Amino acid sequence: MKKLKALVTALISAGCVLTGTPAKAELSPEAVANGVYEGIQHIHGYQATPKLVWNVRHGQRGGCGAVRGSHYCGRNHTVYIAQQDIRMAYQHGDAALAYIIAHEYAHAMQAAHSFMPRTTASAELQADCLAGVYLRSIPNLTLDQRDVQEIMTFAYRVGDYAQWSRNHHGTPAQRVKAVALGLQSSPKGKGLAACQIN
Repeated sequence: MKKLKALVTALISAGCVLTGTPAKAELSPEAVANGVYEGIQHIHGYQATPKLVWNVRHGQRGGCGAVRGSHYCGRNHTVYIAQQDIRMAYQHGDAALAYIIAHEYAHAMQAAHSFMPRTTASAELQADCLAGVYLRSIPNLTLDQRDVQEIMTFAYRVGDYAQWSRNHHGTPAQRVKAVALGLQSSPKGKGLAACQIN
């Protein structure tokens, strides 16, 4: 865990966004989507599992209107993973796509199990934390140091400083810290409880 904390600190200090060239043994987006989605469902006992629609084109109609990016739609209980987000994730590596899927799945669980925080930023940071817990809890999935770096640099990249906006998702540093908390909490047995935000 000291190595993970040092990595988080280094990434935040350096303002690191890209990892450079992703590893050559990257899994395909389809393999990542299928593997993560199959593995993640057991965490909540296969209850309220949303439908997954991945590789969605920008502007394609979804249950909540035109798809502008990856999101969870409560109207039809569906997770949408957008093409542009898949491409952006793979600038970091396949673990970054796994993080997107886990983050959106977390929003579905927040809604289904009624533990959604009141503000958008709190809900997003909790989903980041839950994504970390979920990824560490998937059977037969091992995240190595490079996978963690891919996740952290992507989380940093998608942070924002628009605190005045109702769509504020958390600063880059907040997002990295939230996902790191989830990654650290799962092996320590704290799991989902570590991500509770009022």
